[in-house]
Amino acid sequence: MICQKPQILFADIDKILKPKIEFFQQLGFEDSELHKFLSMHATILTHSLHKTLVPSVDTVRKIAYNEKDVIHVLLRTGWILPKWKRISCNVAFLESCGIVGSQLSMLLKEQSRIFVASESKLRNLVSRAVNMGFDLNSRMLVHALETVSSLSIKTFERKLELIQSYGFSIDDSRQMFRRAPLLLRVSERKLMVGMEVFLHTIMLPKSVLVHRPQILMYSMEDRVIPRYKVLQLLISEKVLKKHPSFIRLIELPEEKFLNDYIFQYRNIAEALLVVYKGHYLEAGSTS
Repeated sequence: MICQKPQILFADIDKILKPKIEFFQQLGFEDSELHKFLSMHATILTHSLHKTLVPSVDTVRKIAYNEKDVIHVLLRTGWILPKWKRISCNVAFLESCGIVGSQLSMLLKEQSRIFVASESKLRNLVSRAVNMGFDLNSRMLVHALETVSSLSIKTFERKLELIQSYGFSIDDSRQMFRRAPLLLRVSERKLMVGMEVFLHTIMLPKSVLVHRPQILMYSMEDRVIPRYKVLQLLISEKVLKKHPSFIRLIELPEEKFLNDYIFQYRNIAEALLVVYKGHYLEAGSTS
């Protein structure tokens, strides 16, 4: 802390430092949290309590859902506090775009830099989302904004081109982004593996991925491939009365999947479980 701001050494403890520390204690910081917060954001103690810290925390409070979220935001992004006037302006603009309430709170926790961006940069980010087909006041706009703010234009375009390299049209790739805005935040490797699995192993029609692109965000190793193997075994054992939709099967919560597609078939449950969890067993045996 002192290395970051050596002038703290010369500040009056009772008049300057103590009131600020007590202010943060009253917010609900645990001792360990406060130590971490001040160690990471030592510059906070050089700002005026009443002119900067109080109004800045009040600004964050208006966005965050509860005191726990306030602490969470400050621990992660306390550096934004001195810029509370910019935060207020950007909140007003985001609200005019239809991003309000819990969406603002989520965005603050996930992409706090948006709130201290210059007016021109923020407007540009929103324009990029709108140009991709998102409407102002749409519930999906906030997720599009979260993605475009976290990726450079070059990286964003490269990921769309990666999708198109698997035979999807430009319009297809844009539709996929509109339906699952967070899709482009996954790594390029994960996108490629997902495409290979769904298109070349499971042989899903491309139209399915266009309409349900979120399934590309699932873990291929832990979810998609194991469930595909379970389905293949059930089919080979001829125990299914009718073949289920594979998309529905991979979207099921873990407990329901286990009950409906493994434990229900007692005679082969052990074999199904080995198929489903086999990759964990193999990993354990090689460690």
